[in-house]
Amino acid sequence: MANIVDKNFDHYITIIDDIFNDLQVLTVNLNNKKMSATVSDIRARLHEPFLFVIVGEVKVGKSSFVNALLQTEKEVCRVAPDPCTDTIQQIVYGPEEQTIYINDHLTKITLPIDILQKIAIVDTPGTNTVVTHHTEITEKFIPVSDLIVFVFEAKNPYRHSAWQFLDYISNEWRKKVIFVLQQADLMEPDDLEINRKGVIQYANKYGITNPHVFCVSAKREQNGLPNSGFNEVRAYILSTITGKNNLRLKIQSLLSTSKNVMNNMEEGINTTRQQLEADNEFRNKVNLLLDNAEVKTDNQVGNLIDLLMKEYDKVTGDIQREFEEGLSIFTLLRKSFLSIFNEKESLKEWIKELVKKLEYALKPALERRMREGVLNIADSVRQMAEIIDAEIRKNKAAIKSNNEVFTDIANKRQDKLEKLHANIEEIITDTEEYVSNDMFQKSAALVPNLATGGSIAVIGVILMTVTHGAVFDVTGGILSAVGLLGAGVVTLTQRSKIINEFSAEIHKGRVKLQEQVKDKLDTYVNEIRTKIDNNFLEFDAFVNSQQSKFTELQDQYTTIKGKFFKVQKELDLNP
Repeated sequence: MANIVDKNFDHYITIIDDIFNDLQVLTVNLNNKKMSATVSDIRARLHEPFLFVIVGEVKVGKSSFVNALLQTEKEVCRVAPDPCTDTIQQIVYGPEEQTIYINDHLTKITLPIDILQKIAIVDTPGTNTVVTHHTEITEKFIPVSDLIVFVFEAKNPYRHSAWQFLDYISNEWRKKVIFVLQQADLMEPDDLEINRKGVIQYANKYGITNPHVFCVSAKREQNGLPNSGFNEVRAYILSTITGKNNLRLKIQSLLSTSKNVMNNMEEGINTTRQQLEADNEFRNKVNLLLDNAEVKTDNQVGNLIDLLMKEYDKVTGDIQREFEEGLSIFTLLRKSFLSIFNEKESLKEWIKELVKKLEYALKPALERRMREGVLNIADSVRQMAEIIDAEIRKNKAAIKSNNEVFTDIANKRQDKLEKLHANIEEIITDTEEYVSNDMFQKSAALVPNLATGGSIAVIGVILMTVTHGAVFDVTGGILSAVGLLGAGVVTLTQRSKIINEFSAEIHKGRVKLQEQVKDKLDTYVNEIRTKIDNNFLEFDAFVNSQQSKFTELQDQYTTIKGKFFKVQKELDLNP
């Protein structure tokens, strides 16, 4: 194989390819199809071989020149005794020999020849055909070619059609042109020199200053004879096209192209880092809001219970004083005597009426306090939810400005926050409905249940004590003299105990009211806190997952960046 490509070329191409492979894996992990396609295109360009376009008349030895230049055991370009086609042939590497029809004027040939992995050939059938169909070459191949070789017959390099083709090559691409006088072994040295100088003059006329003209003999090269001229051609190609300098330029070009990808990647990483930090700050702020709101509602619950207890103490205190006054001996005797003639005047009925009075006085007072307190607590909960909802909306706005590199992550985060926003709004609505439809009903029911429960207990205790040792004719309402006296004596004896029992039952009712109200309101507040916390579970899981993935992606990016820097340093490339 010809020593026509720098020995370090494969080494650095492999390194660069590994780096771009890592970069492509990173873009795939990010699910960024656009950036992944960009990196894939860069990798494809990395593996593209150098492209040599061979131009010349028929029968001037173009195919022999290519075969001798590449020094392959198998022909790259077939040498035919007669021109058999007017088709342009693109000759590239392939695992097996294959001819692929592109169109009437272009055929692609694949050959399993190693040198073609590094150098691809476009072989023209002859400049007459080339001139007629020049757009196939000038538009498709010339702009991406690395070298354009004009091959002339050494005896007559002045044929018009060959030079005419230069008219179709723009000035921008003429710097890639070299001229070859093939079959130099058939010329005398002096005559060959004359034609070489003639080619220089023609090239100058076409605007090519300091043209590179080589005199070669494919026959001598293929026979292993000296002075074939091919060493000079290869030296030129190695120094200007396939050598280290051009390798540097090619890698520099690829790195420059990738720089935009890397810059976008770094910007995306920085933006995502800031977003994750903002998400954590957002969650800390929400938790602080919830903690503060919980303290506030705990205080409100405590204040409400204090107010309820004051109302309870006021109402029960009045009833208790009336009860104590009603337990005097004269009152008891009077009620016992009157009950003989009117059952409603009995001690039992008096106690029942007293209990009803307690209930009727206690219920509206407690309901009013409960309603006011529940409204205040619910309003605090609603305000807390609205503040959190506002924080969510602010956080959503920040995400919308995320870098396009992490679009997939940004979209997923946006979806999570949209769902969170909807759920918190639902909590706000449910809170208002709960207060109006549920809490008021249950808090209202809470008061009479306590009062009635306490009252029944009070009735039982008093009647049991008062009637101990007495005999009542329940059906007739008649109290015997002995029974009456006994009742009075027992009552006077037990008056202090009865009052204490009454006070104890009132206190039990107070404790029960306090416990049930606190339990009910604490449960309500805790349910709201738990509901809000639960709505953040999915978002928190997402953020934690992305934090872990982000750390991994950042490490991958840092590694890739370090590899790029190492190659740049080794090849002395601009960063």
